[in-house]
Amino acid sequence: MLFEAKDVTPQTLLDEVRLLAEKKYRFVTLSQTVLDENTLRLYYHFDENLTMSDLRRNADMCVWSPVDSKGMTHLRLDVRKDEPIPSISGIYFCAVLIENETQDQFGVRFAGMPLDYQGAMYLEGEVTHAPYFTMTTVRRPAAAAGGEQAKGEQA
Repeated sequence: MLFEAKDVTPQTLLDEVRLLAEKKYRFVTLSQTVLDENTLRLYYHFDENLTMSDLRRNADMCVWSPVDSKGMTHLRLDVRKDEPIPSISGIYFCAVLIENETQDQFGVRFAGMPLDYQGAMYLEGEVTHAPYFTMTTVRRPAAAAGGEQAKGEQA
């Protein structure tokens, strides 16, 4: 993993986000990982002093801890899709876009959003399920002795 994150719960999320807002952290984005059919892991990414703008020039900044000297902070929240998550858009209004997108694409719900598209920000009414995209890593078998390709491996 490229960064470490502080674990939060739905009950502690807003308090943690409020503390970051009081310290003048900028909300960067929310990313998602599908753990299983009913569970999603959310990562909330925050930046202090516009640290993210330096990432292109500073490769050493690509490994972060939950709160580090580089000014990045990450919160991790595991949620069930059938349980609403508190919206942080009351603290960071800009989060309303990524929260609505997460509702559309991953089928979770955020409670208390000031602007809630009810799962229809990107999706049309006839869509019956969240169309999230998943990636899978495939390990290739080691090459056979004598330079032959392993079965199923392409040159």
